[in-house]
Order: sequence, then structure tokens, then C-alpha cells
Amino acid sequence: MLELALADGFGVRCAITEAEAAKLLHRERPGLLLADLDMAGRVGMKFLRTLRQSLYRDIPCMAVTSSNDPMLSIAVDAPVFYKPGLDGLDAALARLFERR
Repeated sequence: MLELALADGFGVRCAITEAEAAKLLHRERPGLLLADLDMAGRVGMKFLRTLRQSLYRDIPCMAVTSSNDPMLSIAVDAPVFYKPGLDGLDAALARLFERR
């Protein structure tokens, strides 16, 4: 996914921990936040929940996971795409950036 974003000319910032992601958010506001819900300790889910209650709640968010739980989208208040296929992610990204 990273390679596709770079090939399409998007700037990409990556964070491995919740603290790193928070630092990046304070430095520059992203056009989209993509979180991996399978990070150790479910940090991605916690981060998205926290983000939705912060000054950054208006940042568009999406999530990826290998867990096939349809309730995750409700839990994180963001579209969730399932690995390995990530079906529908391309179309969702196209719709998101089409509006801008």
C-alpha cells in the first residue's frame, strides 16, 4: 500500500507506535490516517478511538485488519478493510480524494 501511495504522488508518514503517530499529527496534519488494527496490543484501535475525541477528529480515517469482525468499523468509527485483499480500499480512497 505504501508503494502505491508513493507511486501516485502522495506523501507518506509512518509510525510504529501510538506515541510516534501522535508526534507526527502535532507536526503536520495528514489528509488521511490509515491505521493497522493488528498492531501489538490493539494500539491502532485505541489510537483511532482517542483521535475521534480529540482536536484531530475531522481527519479522515480508515483501518486495515486481518480480523473478520464487522463490528470493528463501528468500534473505531472508520471504514475497515480486511487483509489480505483489502477489497474496496481503492474505491474508498478514490471517493475520499475526489471530494477534495
